[in-house]
Order: sequence, then structure tokens, then C-alpha cells
Amino acid sequence: MDVPSSALLLHSSIDKDPLPQGCSGISISTDWILTHGIVLDPIIDKSYAVSNFVTNMVSGELITVPRELMSELKFRVYRDLGNDNDSRSSPLKEHHGMIVAAWQCPLLKKTFDEFFKTWSFSKSSEFTRSLRSIFLFVRIYNSESIVETSLEQALSCLLNQIPRNLIRGSSVIIESTPFGNPVFAGSIAHGVISNVVGDEGCVIMTDAYAFPGGEGGPVYIILPDSKHRIISGMVIAPLSWCRGEWVDYTFAANLMPCVLNILRKKNLPCRPITYQENIDVALDRGVVLVRCGINWGTGVLVHKDTGTFLTCSHVVAEASEREISIIMRPDKTNSCIRAKLLYRTPENQPYDIAVLRMDPQDVDPSLKSVRLSHTAILNKGEPVVSIGFPFSSSIRPTISSGVVSKSMDCALLTTCCVQSGTSGGPIINRTTGDMLGMVVCNVLSSDGTTLYPRMSLAVPATILSGPLREYLRTDNPNVLRAFTCDDAIVCKIWDFYPFLPAKL
Repeated sequence: MDVPSSALLLHSSIDKDPLPQGCSGISISTDWILTHGIVLDPIIDKSYAVSNFVTNMVSGELITVPRELMSELKFRVYRDLGNDNDSRSSPLKEHHGMIVAAWQCPLLKKTFDEFFKTWSFSKSSEFTRSLRSIFLFVRIYNSESIVETSLEQALSCLLNQIPRNLIRGSSVIIESTPFGNPVFAGSIAHGVISNVVGDEGCVIMTDAYAFPGGEGGPVYIILPDSKHRIISGMVIAPLSWCRGEWVDYTFAANLMPCVLNILRKKNLPCRPITYQENIDVALDRGVVLVRCGINWGTGVLVHKDTGTFLTCSHVVAEASEREISIIMRPDKTNSCIRAKLLYRTPENQPYDIAVLRMDPQDVDPSLKSVRLSHTAILNKGEPVVSIGFPFSSSIRPTISSGVVSKSMDCALLTTCCVQSGTSGGPIINRTTGDMLGMVVCNVLSSDGTTLYPRMSLAVPATILSGPLREYLRTDNPNVLRAFTCDDAIVCKIWDFYPFLPAKL
């Protein structure tokens, strides 16, 4: 059974010269292309018939495109992208097709109406918002298939290839056509499954790069042998902003629940989803959410027997006026416990550390202490992940992969994608599971206009371990004052001149 591959779709009205811009898609059989509603964006404002069709679409109904409308929905389709290392000897193969059916996924619609309600995306017109939850089915009418495949057969075959559950932290590849430009057809980007959100986990969040034009492109999970991949998602939103902050994550439709809903609607036989706990235990078991007033951040359990947690000082800046709470399982009720602030470093001074404590009997039994690394020297390029709670305080932690970019005695720079809410979260060695540092901030340009999510600074674990060990030995919170640093060189490094830290 062939793995579904990426495709490029260009509306037939677009001239071939200069190079046109199109949209990505997934070749799910010889006869069928699955793509995203955004492919209609260039033509929806120019055609009343197309805009009327989209406006009147009923969520959860597989709709056949009216025959009189099909002439406006013809596309040139290019397939077999990226399968040959020498693209000069493997030109794009052109087919002709048209959109014959559409499905507005009720799961995606609800998720974008609720979870992403306050978010903004690269294209934010009213029509574009409605397109975001739509799947389109393109029929190839000059295919080379001997036996024609029905849409239902193609979807059933696709469903049988999709994994039944997704594990955060799993390696993924996005294959798409950035900017819809044929020059970039079949480009890939690597990352991990960062999180899964929405009803039935219908939206995948990944730190793999995608660009406008990549909508509709396939997302593959890379199997442990690193030689095989399986289809799992379809890119639906490559650029977004949350609370005015650029979100450097890609959002994709989780094809399992979405396709299953279509087949159920058609009353076709299909295997049910058997969900497992959507969690990578080794990464998640020591991470909690910390709330102080309206603010939240991430905390790390460093000693379960005493209920001791680490977070950032700026996360609990309002501790003198507001209660500090630790939420051990954001996706479950009754997991919020009050915490005591033992110590926090002064504002705007290295190392931006706070130590919290709660009654050990109140610590969730599923949590496990994170082991701090004792390695002072880290190799550039060493693979790491960050874990934290950006965007929402009601879902499980979000994971981002990266590498050690630079290691100093007093600071650890990584390429993990960190956003507001990640502060206090751990940087984890992917090989050993040890905590190498605690995320403090990413970087904001000195004029305050540009945020760099993939340049994140962390306090090294070697800085954290000494005072913590002394506190755990003596039970004297005064020893935590050793976290406060007034060394001129360290202060200068953490000032990042000519950049300023962007507190998370």
C-alpha cells in the first residue's frame, strides 16, 4: 500500500508565466487528491457562485459540488513530488482535476470557533475563517488508474493507514509546497508533535515549519526505525498569532477523527478509535502548571518527597498579593493545590528563579521528580526538547524540539520554540531524559517589535542544583538566596545587549 504523497494544486485560471502560486494537497489515491479549503481563497472573492456555495455549506455534510459550478473549480495538479533526489531528472507530472465534493468538519469548526476564537491567522477574512475547517476532494480525470476508485474507497484506504493515537514528542515531517510556488514543491520540514487539541484531538500542533501555500500538505509520523513514515495529518494553519504574539507552530488536522467522521456519516464500516493516554510519560511526568493571579507559567517537580518545585520568579511576581496555585493535571478537575513561595530572585536580576513548596501528600501520585543534569559542558547541536504551557492553561503541556545552540556557565541557549507560558519549563536531554536547564525567556529586539520564539535562554541545571541540594539537606529556605547573582559578567550576559529579554 503506497503512502499518500504530497501534491501541488494550481487553479486553472492562473497563468503559467510568471510562476503561479498554488496550494498543497495529499494524493490519497491515483484518482483523488485531498486538500484544504484555503485553496479556494484566491477565487472566492471573484465568484459569487463559489462564495455562495461555501456560505451555505452545512457542517458535517459531505456535499457534492453542483455540476454548474465545477467549471470554476478546475485545477492543474502536480504529483510524485520529492520522490527523486535529483529533481532535474524527475519533472513534476501534471494532471487535471476538479473539486467534486466538500466537507466542513464539525470537529475542526468547533475547535476554531472555541479554542482559536481569540487567535488571528495570516489570512483573516470572514470567508477565510470559514474555509479553515473545510476539506476538499479533487477528482483526477486524466489519471492512469486501470480501475477507478470511489471517494469512499479512497478514504477507507486512507483511514487504514492513519495511526489510532498520537504521542506528543513523536518525530514528524511536513511535506508541502511553500508559498504554493512550484520551485519549492515537495519541500520537507522536521519537528515533533507538540500537542493535540480540540474535540477528539482533531488538531495537531507541531513545531515543524510550514509556510503559506503549505495548507493541505501531509504531516507524517516518522517510525522509530527512521526509514518509514505514516500519514497522520494535513496542514491547515501555518501562521498564527495568540494574544498578539507570533506563534511559531504549525497547526494540522488530525486525519484520524476527521476522516472517521466522514465515513461514519456515510454509514460505511470503519474501525473505532481506541485512544490511549496522549502523553509521553518520560517528558511529562514532572511538569506542572503554576498560576499566580491572572498569570500562569510552568513548574518542574524537583523533589517529590518534600513537594518542591521550581519555576521562574516573574511567573509569581504577584505572590505578595495573589495566591500561588499548582495545577498538576490541567485536563482534570480537582488537581489545583495551593503552594507556598519559599524564595524568588529579585526582579530583573539573574537568575529569575522561584522555589515553591506544597504538602507532599497533595502531590499527584502520577508525577515524578525530574532529574537535574550534573554535566557542566554541553555539546552544540545536542538534541533537546522544551516543555511548557503556552497558549492555554487547560491542555496538557506543549513540547518543542531543538538543539543546544550555545552553552555557557551561566546560560543555556537553545533553538526550542518557546512562547508565553513556557517560563519555568524544563529543557530536557532527549537521550537521557535529564533536565539541562529551566526556560526563562526568548529574545525580543531592542525596539520591541520583533520576537524570536526559536531563540530561548535557560538557566543551566548546574546553577540550579547546588542551592537546591543545600536546601533539601538543611530545610532552610535562606540558603536559596544563593540563587541571586550580582556578578557583573553574568548580569551583562543576561541583559543580552543589544537585545532585551522577552519575559514569558
